[in-house]
Amino acid sequence: MKAVFVCMHGNAARELIQSAEMICGEQENVGYTFFDVGETPEDLAVKMEHEVAKLNVDEGILFLTDLKGGTPFNVLVRNLDKFMQAELLTGANIPMLLEALISRGLFSLTDLANQVLETGKTGIYRYEAPKEFEDDDF
Repeated sequence: MKAVFVCMHGNAARELIQSAEMICGEQENVGYTFFDVGETPEDLAVKMEHEVAKLNVDEGILFLTDLKGGTPFNVLVRNLDKFMQAELLTGANIPMLLEALISRGLFSLTDLANQVLETGKTGIYRYEAPKEFEDDDF
C-alpha cells in the first residue's frame, strides 16, 4: 500500500488526517508532521525524516502539503530524491486526502497523484443560492 504523508504549517496536517478518518475510518501507512513557529527548515527536515521512517514506502509515497513555496513544500522538494517513488502535491484539502486514502491501492503512484490533483480541483466549489422564481403574471 502506498504511503501518504501530510506536512503543513501549524496543526493543519494532523487535523486534516483526523477529519478524513472521520469519513473513511482509521488508516494505515499514513503520517504527518508540522512546521511550527520558531522552527528552522532543518528542524522540519529532521522531524519529517523521523516520521516518514515509520511508513512503508516500498510502493511509493505521496506527499501532500499546504502551500507551494512554503517551508514544508521547500523541505519536501529538497528531500524527494531520497525516495525511489515519490510524488508531491500542494494545496491539500480534505477531498484530496480522501481520494489519496481511498484510491491508493487502485492506481500507480503517478496516476494516483494525477487523480488526487483532479479531485482537489473539483472539490473547490462556489455555492450560489438559487434565484427566486419571478412570475411575470402577478
